[in-house]
Amino acid sequence: MSKPLPLILDCDPGIDDFIAILMILAAPERFNLLGITVTGGNVSLNYTAQNALKACELVGRPDIKVYAGCPEPILRELQIEDEVYGETGLKGVDLPKPTMALQRSHAVDFLIDTLMTSPQKVTLATTAPLTNVAIALVREPRILDHIEEIVTMGGSMTLGNITPAAEYNFYADPEAAHILYTCGKKITTVGLDVTHQIVTSLEWFSRLDALDNPVAHTLATMLRAFYEYDMKKFGLAGGALHDPCVIGYLLNPALFNGKDVHIEIDTSFGIGRGRSIIDWWHKRGLPANSHVFSEVNVEGFFDLLTDLLARYGNRQHILTNEENT
Repeated sequence: MSKPLPLILDCDPGIDDFIAILMILAAPERFNLLGITVTGGNVSLNYTAQNALKACELVGRPDIKVYAGCPEPILRELQIEDEVYGETGLKGVDLPKPTMALQRSHAVDFLIDTLMTSPQKVTLATTAPLTNVAIALVREPRILDHIEEIVTMGGSMTLGNITPAAEYNFYADPEAAHILYTCGKKITTVGLDVTHQIVTSLEWFSRLDALDNPVAHTLATMLRAFYEYDMKKFGLAGGALHDPCVIGYLLNPALFNGKDVHIEIDTSFGIGRGRSIIDWWHKRGLPANSHVFSEVNVEGFFDLLTDLLARYGNRQHILTNEENT
């Protein structure tokens, strides 16, 4: 068996980031989670950091290190979207206050120090505004040599979900997204074109209920709380699971289909701010800086997610990274 993939997750929990954490921790044979870095985003940094700790404690993993990072974007104040996930980011549930503590180091310092000293190249999964990652790249560009792959949830080829043009993560900090997409490393991009295909359903909630374990029950309660939001706001058939797609890709790339293209981030201060301009047909003749997905096997994704959550009902299958090595 190959060794678990060294991984850092940069996130802003939020229910969908919360699910991404659960997916990672359900598969320690696949991921060696070196740490979770957190930024302000869906809700304020205080809540996102606490929510990351709560996710780890929910599944009995107090050994995971969580680092708080940048509370605000590079240039503008953070635009919080608590209408979607509630004031705390975990609408529908009231989980206990975590007994785990945040690490003392800043998330940016952790990113730089860990990447520069890791004996293996590290995969970086990002599911938040890209402020932590961009600041780390500016401070120490050499970290790129120590990164195996950067997989980012952000952007859209068509419509935005925060403005007519922009997806939320890129809109929240367009300058940070610009830094990432001009860093010289090809980025794997999971945008709204894919994540709006991965929507919850009443039938899937029934599958979660049938798992009969407290983790799946907690998640189903959360997801039911915002199930109708995307239906009313975007005309979707259910609630979109954006950030879990990043982890789904890392676990099974065959579920996703896309191609290499050039992406430019609009950093203007007009209506297009934060838009990801994706040159799908190579009209500009610029070298590709991203692999962008446009299609996903929806049934296969939900089978994968359900199987991961089912593991929490059988604790001997949830081992720490140390026990798998």
